[in-house]
Amino acid sequence: MFLRFYQPVEPLRSYVQYYMVAHVRCDGAPELAMKPMPPAPQQCLYFYPRGQMHTFHYGQNREIAVPRSIIVGPQATRVDLRFAPDHLMVCVAFWPGGLHRLLQAPVQELFDFSLDSSLLLGRAIEEINEQLAELTDYSTMLAVVENFLLRLARGIRRPARPLDAVLPLLLTHYTNYTVEQLAHEACLSPRQFERNFMERVGMTPKLYSRIVRFDRAFRLKERQPALDWLTVALQCGYFDYPHLVRDFKAFSTVTPPLLLAAEQAHTRTAGM
Repeated sequence: MFLRFYQPVEPLRSYVQYYMVAHVRCDGAPELAMKPMPPAPQQCLYFYPRGQMHTFHYGQNREIAVPRSIIVGPQATRVDLRFAPDHLMVCVAFWPGGLHRLLQAPVQELFDFSLDSSLLLGRAIEEINEQLAELTDYSTMLAVVENFLLRLARGIRRPARPLDAVLPLLLTHYTNYTVEQLAHEACLSPRQFERNFMERVGMTPKLYSRIVRFDRAFRLKERQPALDWLTVALQCGYFDYPHLVRDFKAFSTVTPPLLLAAEQAHTRTAGM
């Protein structure tokens, strides 16, 4: 099992939050448990150059065969992932609004939906996947993807706006700002802010803040399993445990302990 996070080069840091490379081989081993993927704040560009991956989409109640590269926009529904025996993934995770700015992606049309990347970005995506499938060095894989993103960034003609600097604040200060305060920081009226937020992030600020808080709670419990769920709830800005449960059921269909158990089952079978 290989899993590593990388930081983008300077010209891409206003668009890309991080990269992740994961490689899991289970040839001849028991099949991996399904990996739960509840909604997360990041919108991502994924590459799966080896083997066919499948997802089960809870909103659509069906299993979906995943193309070798997908763009995942704003998500509000859980999916479960079933990996191929040789699972290689390169992920580009964008800052809020970064996917829209760098790829000119219609994020509102990607709400709770993923798109075959080649439909938006053309033949270059297939060429990247072909290169990734042949490479064995993970840093070189990442360089292939990053060079592609740098070419896209050089083609952007519109300068960043104050709003683009404000949006990432929601990832770290989601309980500290009202829409009015964020609008003021972005030099917009509240109505203009909400309209531009929808264009860049694909959902309302209120829903996005709920997903950020939910994701923060789930990841905190993963990192610190000794914390009880009430402590997790309070540290992440919930009034009490029932409010935490409400969001877990809304975004993952199950209670906090059941979602954590599903994640741990996948982690054990992946050998992490």
